[in-house]
Amino acid sequence: MLNQPLQSGEFERYSDDPLVGVHPQIANPFPGLRPFSVDECHLFFGREGQVDKILLQLSKNRFVAVMGFSGSGKSSLMNCGLVPVLYGGFITENGANWNVITARPGASPIANLTDAIVDFMSQTGKINPEDKEIHRAIVNSVLRSGSYGLLEVARYVQLQTDENILLLIDQFEELFRYQETDGSNPDAADEAHQYVHLMLTAVNQTKAPIYVAITMRSDFIGNCSAFPGLTQIINQSNYLVPQMTREQKKMVIEGPIAVAGGKIAPRLLRTLLSDIGNDQDQLPILQHAMMRTWDYWLMNHEPGEPIDIRHYNAVGKISQALSQHADEAYEELSPRQKEIAEVLFKSITERTQENRGMRRPTRLGLIAQLADAEEADVIDIVNHFRKPGRSFLMPAYHVSLHSDSMVEISHESLMRIWTRLDSWVAEEFDSAQMYKRLSEAAAMYQIGKTGLWRPPDLQLALNWQKKQRPTREWAQRYDEAFERAVVFLDTSRITYEAELKNQEMLQRRLLRRTRATAIIFGILFVIAILFFVFAFMKKLEADEQTRFAESQRKEADQQKQEADKQRVEAERLRGVAEASRAMIEEANKELEKTLNELQTEKDRAESALIKSTTGRAESQSGKPQ
Repeated sequence: MLNQPLQSGEFERYSDDPLVGVHPQIANPFPGLRPFSVDECHLFFGREGQVDKILLQLSKNRFVAVMGFSGSGKSSLMNCGLVPVLYGGFITENGANWNVITARPGASPIANLTDAIVDFMSQTGKINPEDKEIHRAIVNSVLRSGSYGLLEVARYVQLQTDENILLLIDQFEELFRYQETDGSNPDAADEAHQYVHLMLTAVNQTKAPIYVAITMRSDFIGNCSAFPGLTQIINQSNYLVPQMTREQKKMVIEGPIAVAGGKIAPRLLRTLLSDIGNDQDQLPILQHAMMRTWDYWLMNHEPGEPIDIRHYNAVGKISQALSQHADEAYEELSPRQKEIAEVLFKSITERTQENRGMRRPTRLGLIAQLADAEEADVIDIVNHFRKPGRSFLMPAYHVSLHSDSMVEISHESLMRIWTRLDSWVAEEFDSAQMYKRLSEAAAMYQIGKTGLWRPPDLQLALNWQKKQRPTREWAQRYDEAFERAVVFLDTSRITYEAELKNQEMLQRRLLRRTRATAIIFGILFVIAILFFVFAFMKKLEADEQTRFAESQRKEADQQKQEADKQRVEAERLRGVAEASRAMIEEANKELEKTLNELQTEKDRAESALIKSTTGRAESQSGKPQ
């Protein structure tokens, strides 16, 4: 039922494709990055049989959570699987007629749900389109009145007895992202809980024919624990989108081509299946690459030639087709338009603390304020990136844009594959982190728990301020206290500059003192040099005197040695003299003794002589003469 051959005239819905004018019988059957829409179910292949399990859960529990990783085709499965089956009357418990209201949480979940309900009422003729604002105020008030708000709205919508409502909440993970980080709505956490409570109350009753289906990235399942009752109902009624088999991937490629009347070369089919591998988030990238390959083939094929490898290679293959295509669109812009485009893509994308890429739908009017541009200029840029054959941005090309239009990228894979956007996202993340740090420091300073910033933090913040030129509108997306943060940064800068001036004054004073000291020391140095020269001369003179004294000393030593020799000699001579004197004295004594003896002998002799003479005389006198 879902994949019937294309009927005559059905290609007219592609009349905005620029290639239709060249080949009116063939339109591009691949949507690119965006999900398949409800009216493209005839082009949706590869998920046959999976809708039955979703229907079973929905009919049993009035709720179903369709989960899978980014790029697994959750939204397309709902649009081209579940919704057409409901319209076909496959659940008739409360009637065969179904009204599908599609909404996304966004930055203001209840306000967005209000808009979706009022738009549904206007499109189905239940209200006059001119009275939409009045009904919007009423529905919004009813939804916020309490947990039974959805039930009251169901009565307000005035459903027929055989009518049911399916509330299809796409991108449910946005609820977690905005309740944690969006600075423009300080009551976001409370609103998120109220939103979930409205939904749970609606599915846990049987009086009103309300059913709820959500799509959610499986990597956000842990965030559900913050909402009482949500984890329980998801555990009771969920469907995890399975990975596609190789055969299903072949159907994804071959099916749309066959429906559109084209052919694909078997070798290209094998190449595509090989390039995709088992990485399921490649499916949107595959759709985009096939969209580009189809367009190139349509303009550059020989008669009867199927879509082949040369067409696939020409657009950059799966690995480069998306980035190359986006760069081509970007390079077509003027310098000013490129600036607006950068602000545009930075405002509708973001990276979480867990390094997960997230879409961030943003009002067109706010984008214009962030880019300091006219809304008409922003609309031109959005149209440039969402026109047929590109579809990088949503809403779809046929939807007119105004100030309150929510602009977003078609798929998160654009953030991963387009190199330029990846760098923009990283730059925006770093800028937001710097602002959050600054705002947190300002709050801490206000209550006296921290001081003003100084380098390096101050210099980094000033560099960030100069480069990013943050505005109040931009800052409120992350933290409302922009003025406080700016005042804190300015105060830090002024205080630090005052400190620098004081330091400069002190340095100048120190410099003057240093100069005076240097002059004094210079003079002292000159004097010291003179003293040094004088001392050196004196030293030379002293050295000369020392040498002279040394020579004199040596001479004196020689003289002393000579004197010592003479003294020794004198001592020796004195000894000799003493010995000689002793000998002389001894000799004198001996001589004296001898003389004495001689004198004695002499005296004796004289005495004897005298006696002899006397005797003789006497003798003679006695005798006569």
